[in-house]
Amino acid sequence: MATPPITSGAAGSPEQNLDKMIKHQERMFSLEITKEIAKSQHDMLMSTARTLGQSAEKA
Repeated sequence: MATPPITSGAAGSPEQNLDKMIKHQERMFSLEITKEIAKSQHDMLMSTARTLGQSAEKA
């Protein structure tokens, strides 16, 4: 940003507020991604365990 943010009152400038909102959105988004990855890894492990269990029963 070329122009310095103009602080007006306690709330701060619109740019600062927007920045905070964007940061918050990014944080929430990365949490969602992490949760999705953990879930898919868990599902993969469970299906692997199930497959191993089935092949153990057959043996």
